[in-house]
Amino acid sequence: MTLARSIFISYRRRDSIDITGRIYDRLVAHFGQGSVFKDVDAIPLGVNFRRHLEREVSHCPVLLAIIGPQWLGITDGRGHPRLANPKDWVRVEIETALRRDSLVIPVLVGGAELPDDTALPESLKGLAYRQGTSVRHDPDFHRDMDRLIQRIEGVF
Repeated sequence: MTLARSIFISYRRRDSIDITGRIYDRLVAHFGQGSVFKDVDAIPLGVNFRRHLEREVSHCPVLLAIIGPQWLGITDGRGHPRLANPKDWVRVEIETALRRDSLVIPVLVGGAELPDDTALPESLKGLAYRQGTSVRHDPDFHRDMDRLIQRIEGVF
């Protein structure tokens, strides 16, 4: 089953790089290589990074917001929360999907909980009201991914 640009994975490398890689691999194995967008490696050299991300998100009916235990509190080099910056890539990705009313699925990893809306910037508050799911490490990983894949298939 191959779908053109169907699933966008939004995540923070410092928070969830390993499990996000596993999630990506399972999604690609099920839906096909061209159906899942993840990371800067999928952005052609020389293009406007922000516009490209916004365009990719707008083409994907599903955005997976991978939320690890440190996702909310990760800071920039000056100690400011990254989500507070309107130019933060994760924020831009999720804002774009929420504005379009795409299916935004919070995927909680590493024991994370869905942030309360009071902890989120105004433009991301809608994320706190999206039904999420957990993807745990082994031995539960494949069972959790099977459930997530079934929910995504329901969209298509």
